[in-house]
Amino acid sequence: MNKKIALVTGSAKRIGREIVIHLANNNYQPLIHYNQSANDAKNLKKLLFEQGITAKIIKYDFNNIDNIKKFSSECLKKFGTIDLLINNASIFIEDKNSDNIILKNLNINLISPILLSKHISEHMIKKSSGNIINIGDAVCLTNQWKKFNSYIISKMGLDALTRTFSKNLKNSVRMNSINLGPIPKPNNKKIKNLYKKNYKSEEGISAILNTIDYIIKNKKINGQIFNIDNGEKLMINTN
Repeated sequence: MNKKIALVTGSAKRIGREIVIHLANNNYQPLIHYNQSANDAKNLKKLLFEQGITAKIIKYDFNNIDNIKKFSSECLKKFGTIDLLINNASIFIEDKNSDNIILKNLNINLISPILLSKHISEHMIKKSSGNIINIGDAVCLTNQWKKFNSYIISKMGLDALTRTFSKNLKNSVRMNSINLGPIPKPNNKKIKNLYKKNYKSEEGISAILNTIDYIIKNKKINGQIFNIDNGEKLMINTN
């Protein structure tokens, strides 16, 4: 059986790493993207090689939005095609009234996924198949992160991207989103506890991976947003 090719951004560690390992064990050859985590990316590639799986790595800083078309072309050259794109790369930085930080949050979390999806989907449409999955945030509409406005805007924008971009896709190419609960570990005890409960367990990771499988296998699903947050979006106080 021919393996499919998956590009997972921000996949050298944490949840991105788990996604890569899962896909590699389910008939995908992964393209591991990283920015600063070179050693983690190399170690992951080595781990997969030891299991008989060929993975490749690629470095890019998504704060540089001017060369994403070139980056897309380089990704396609690695394996000759891309069947699955998972926009997972993300940062979580307090605004601090800094224009540079605001732009960085928006560039990495929103603008880059828009542009990368645009260029990769053009290839997918030509070959009449492809899947794009955005990894978003299920609780960004709450008041937990009052000093993270640009982050919240970027993640809300991913929802809008999924709902609108998916309508313009054709030839069996689809886009959906999986919105997670708290993923980073900011200096907030409550958020740290939610992170530990949701994702530092086999059940938490499995819920994410099972949702990815569900989206891939069900070809009629397009433009949908799945919240995988242990119900925290409903329980966190929004007053």
